[in-house]
Amino acid sequence: MSASYRGHAGGRGRLEDAVARFVRDVLDVLLPEEEGCVLCGQFHARGLEEIFCTPICGHCLSRIPFVQPPYCLKCGRPLRGAALGRGGETLRSNQVCRDCASGARFFEVARAVGVYDGALKDFVHAFKFGGRRELAEGIGVLMARVVAREKAMRGSEVLVPVPLHPKRLAERGYNQADLLARVVGSCLGLPVRAALVRSVLAGEQNKLGRRERRDNIRGVFLVPHPLEVAGKRVLLIDDVITTGATANECSRALLRAGAAEVRVLASAVAPLEREWLGRA
Repeated sequence: MSASYRGHAGGRGRLEDAVARFVRDVLDVLLPEEEGCVLCGQFHARGLEEIFCTPICGHCLSRIPFVQPPYCLKCGRPLRGAALGRGGETLRSNQVCRDCASGARFFEVARAVGVYDGALKDFVHAFKFGGRRELAEGIGVLMARVVAREKAMRGSEVLVPVPLHPKRLAERGYNQADLLARVVGSCLGLPVRAALVRSVLAGEQNKLGRRERRDNIRGVFLVPHPLEVAGKRVLLIDDVITTGATANECSRALLRAGAAEVRVLASAVAPLEREWLGRA
């Protein structure tokens, strides 16, 4: 075979490869491969629901304990039993939990997708501690839906994730709140700014009681560049609201840096059964 023929044949082969790649790309656009649920990866008979163009199956949605009324209009925590009063009356326009009624809350309002229990707890735990970064997409779009559905959560101008201490970040390899913030920001068309830093490694908050959490977290968050939040309505992003101490302290730091107001959005909120039963 002559060199000229080999060169011609090689050129034709490259052209055919290029055409084949082009055809595949066109087919991927016109006939995209069907995606499974972003939370479980499976296809179910109940089908997939598109939430901000993200498929989540009916099976997963049915297993998530979404926050339902009645709930505290300040922190979004579900209210039950004694927390509602003797008659268990329906949600009032000023209904707040005992924590919000008795203590200063620096955030305007806080909301979460669901109660930190059941399937939602499993998803968040796998995402936060199990290295399942891909779960940020499914959890994040559910958080964005909370903002889109509730008037009190709208109007934010910038998203700020709750930071990890550098040591904790190095151990985990990622900040779960930052990944969630990026998904929420993409859905809502809002910028994400890492405006907060954590200056002290305060220990494991989930092992502390309510008062210890509040004291343990005081003064550990700083805003090195206040102009990132000054005059802006901030949406603070966290994974789980337990007592609200972390969200409150972050909100305090943001307000001191000049933020106009702070709202809080989390994937889950932990109920306080002691309050339902009327115990301190």
